[in-house]
Amino acid sequence: MARRDISRLIVLGVGLAAVALLVVLAVAMREGVGGSPIGRTDAGFAQARSFTLPTLDGGGSFDLDAHADGPVFVYFWASWCAPCREEAPIIERLWPEYRALGYTFVGVNILDAERDARAFVEEFALTFPLVRDVEGTVYLDYGVYGLPEAFFLRPGLLVSEKFNGALGEQEFRTMLAKLQERS
Repeated sequence: MARRDISRLIVLGVGLAAVALLVVLAVAMREGVGGSPIGRTDAGFAQARSFTLPTLDGGGSFDLDAHADGPVFVYFWASWCAPCREEAPIIERLWPEYRALGYTFVGVNILDAERDARAFVEEFALTFPLVRDVEGTVYLDYGVYGLPEAFFLRPGLLVSEKFNGALGEQEFRTMLAKLQERS
């Protein structure tokens, strides 16, 4: 074969390989492969692991087991998370209403500087229990891979639903109501 023919075959092979790669990537993107799902997702476990973490205000610790007899909303967040900034005022607005109904809310701060987390809490005047997962054991136990992520737990720390991304108020209320229906 002439050198020219070999060059053409190489160019043709590389071109076909590039086209095949583009087709595979397009199919993967269409199917959501590698993407982080937004909305309701499967938690991957039925029973939430209990945890005890220090409160962000430095006033002690929060023990999830102490709240296992009622519905619990576990919320993973960070100060640098843009959707968390949208969601924080909604959670704070609903907290007093649902606390009166026997719910527990707990915000678990992850991958954040303490001073930044405290500034976030002050900015949004958050009053529901907030803890820091400094060692990362809780967010790893819960399989958190994006922020914000929320877990809705029925009494007994049974997982009702997991939600990835920012919750709107109506969807948040709907998911909280399901916890009361099943309790």
